[in-house]
Amino acid sequence: MAERHRRAGAIARAAFVASLLLAASPAVSSGAQDEDAAQRTAGAMPWSALDADEQRMLAPVREQWQEIPPAQQQRLRRKAERWQSLAPEQQDRIRQRLARFAAMTPAQRAAARERFRAFQQLPPDEKQRIREAFRRYHALTPEQRRELRERYDQNRRKPDTGAQ
Repeated sequence: MAERHRRAGAIARAAFVASLLLAASPAVSSGAQDEDAAQRTAGAMPWSALDADEQRMLAPVREQWQEIPPAQQQRLRRKAERWQSLAPEQQDRIRQRLARFAAMTPAQRAAARERFRAFQQLPPDEKQRIREAFRRYHALTPEQRRELRERYDQNRRKPDTGAQ
């Protein structure tokens, strides 16, 4: 059991770091020329300068570390530090979310990212309204949630008969 939990933690760390890299990597248009690697990584922190905890958390990107731009290295280090400060329950919740995200198809991941971007653009009061609805939904019993989903699905399938 402990071995499985340790392995799951290592996988979650790898997924966490990979998602940070993907989210932090700059978008490059197909016509844009890449900067010279030496210039891009000038001022990069050597792997050996990381402390043991940082090296453990960032191990999934060890081979690419020297190619990661310094600003992105700093973001990764801050995220790894924050991860260490989270309560075990929070870490477990994040691991579960990362596992669900990793199990998605590329199209599902793209849709999830788009929903996140759209949510971020909402006014604060609308975000709060949605968060509260989410909390109320998750406070329901599994049976109540199933019934609510079924009603929603039935309403979605009904043709719109409203006159225009």
